[in-house]
Amino acid sequence: METDLYKIAEDLVGRPVDQLIPCRNGRNSRVYKVVCSHDTFALKKYPSKISDSRDRFGTEIKTLKFYEENYNPHTPRLLAVDIPRGIALMEWIDGCIVNAPAKGDIEQAIAFIARTHATVTKGGDIFGLAAEPCLCGADLDEHLSTRLGKLSSAAQQETELHYFLAHEFQFALESARNYASSTDFSTRLPRHKQSLVPADFGFHNAIKAFNGETYFIDFEYFGWDDPVRLVADFLLHPGTMLAEENKNRFRQGMLDIFKADENFEQRLLYLSPLYGIRWALILLNEFLPDRWQARVFAGETASWDEVKSVQLEKARAALSKAVSCITAS
Repeated sequence: METDLYKIAEDLVGRPVDQLIPCRNGRNSRVYKVVCSHDTFALKKYPSKISDSRDRFGTEIKTLKFYEENYNPHTPRLLAVDIPRGIALMEWIDGCIVNAPAKGDIEQAIAFIARTHATVTKGGDIFGLAAEPCLCGADLDEHLSTRLGKLSSAAQQETELHYFLAHEFQFALESARNYASSTDFSTRLPRHKQSLVPADFGFHNAIKAFNGETYFIDFEYFGWDDPVRLVADFLLHPGTMLAEENKNRFRQGMLDIFKADENFEQRLLYLSPLYGIRWALILLNEFLPDRWQARVFAGETASWDEVKSVQLEKARAALSKAVSCITAS
């Protein structure tokens, strides 16, 4: 397989490749650093549609082209693609992961979303809905039920997962549902209040270049959605620790961008606990055999039992954070 990738990389670059170095593998895709003499590139191999029917490769390619056409400087440039194999060659961003976002990073994240929202009328109609769109509370609740159903089946052979879902999780879910009933739960958001949403947006999908610029990556789930989903996911993402000051600044920045929507702040307030609960379920994906295989494809080397134990504790923490959204209001 590695020999094939060398050949593919050379075809995409157009010259011999000196090194192909595995790096920053996500949960489902594989990323490599391609070294050609004094030049470096990023090679990304996407999972096949057999494991995930969504066109994640096509969506990201289309999104990167869209950002480049609209002069958004915060994304890597797309250089070449191998469509049959689902492989893309991109600009290599020389930098580091943003482990502790500073005020300047928050400002760049706000600027990125502002630019994205400003371009919705400049070619945005080529996109469909984002992955798992949540245009109303009922949509979000339906996604939760679907995920919970799959996990409940897996829990029949997983004692600790079964206990967690039956006791800790169920109580939190009912509390969040009751809290969300304070808003218009079933009316879908009209198109003029939606925005183009880089789903799974956050500093876990960002690289800070050595010149101080922050670049955002991974647009496999991009599309139209309620921007409240973007804000809630950013603030509640379990992989990023944000200082309270930075949370407040990002929240205010989003309120300013989407101020034309008079119900935006209310939806954010009442739906945030459900979004937090959604994160708890996402963290439990590793209990599902097909999702575990996708993670192995992406390069996971730890044992399945070890990973499941770690993810269950992360889910508990995410659940606690979701419930805190209710008690803090």
